[in-house]
Amino acid sequence: MFIDETGSVDDQGTFGMTGVIFEYKYSVSDDERSSELKKRLDLYKLSCFNDKNLTIHLNDISRGKKEFEGFTADERALFIKSMPEVLGSLEFQIISVTIDKGKLNSYFSPSKNPYIIAFTHILEAFYLFIEKVDAESARIVIEARDDKKNLTVQKAFFDVYSNGTIHVDCEKYKDKIAGFIVAEKGTGKYQYGLEIADMVCNPIHRVRQGKIELAPKCFRYPRDNKIFSVIKSKIFSPSSDPTDIRNWGFKMVPVLKKKKVWSDTPS
Repeated sequence: MFIDETGSVDDQGTFGMTGVIFEYKYSVSDDERSSELKKRLDLYKLSCFNDKNLTIHLNDISRGKKEFEGFTADERALFIKSMPEVLGSLEFQIISVTIDKGKLNSYFSPSKNPYIIAFTHILEAFYLFIEKVDAESARIVIEARDDKKNLTVQKAFFDVYSNGTIHVDCEKYKDKIAGFIVAEKGTGKYQYGLEIADMVCNPIHRVRQGKIELAPKCFRYPRDNKIFSVIKSKIFSPSSDPTDIRNWGFKMVPVLKKKKVWSDTPS
């Protein structure tokens, strides 16, 4: 599972975290072979930017920043407009959680910061995924940030790994967790999974808040959520009811409403 985040961890607004789950050989290359995910993303980058060595960062593409400063608005718009087709063609599942920090502080007295709360919910759902598919082993990869944030997320992982949560008995899964990796984005064998996490995180977080999935700076985005429409079926749920995604891979915290089927156009 590759994890990305969006938003800040201050007291206002929202904070989102998303994990994308791939089969290991599908998403990670080795010395003798390139992964299927690498091949597809390389072709995608070449078709939009004529450069497969770029590192996808959706916010930079939208704004024409950093690596994407020299590309035209039309080139950057082509990348974004092609996202539904590209993401829809890939084999992965999604776990996401959105923290409403205002409601969290209004209804509860949180003793942990939103980052730890979000990461705990992501791990709970990931453990349920491991159980559902009877995975032999699993790894968790996050993008390297500053030293303090790296330490925070490592502590959150090992707290859940060692002690479980109120809902999950960690002893069932300990032997299956083969690694927890803090990886530099844009380098190494985990780059491509982290790029997909980046592409999915902001759209799914915005839709969970009832917003249009993207607001790019390079063109006027349509009101229909085309990205979400193709990735919705990839959202993980252990429930026998396939529409029950709000309580699992498409979660909002705190949970203040009863179970309800998700509507793509919520009121």
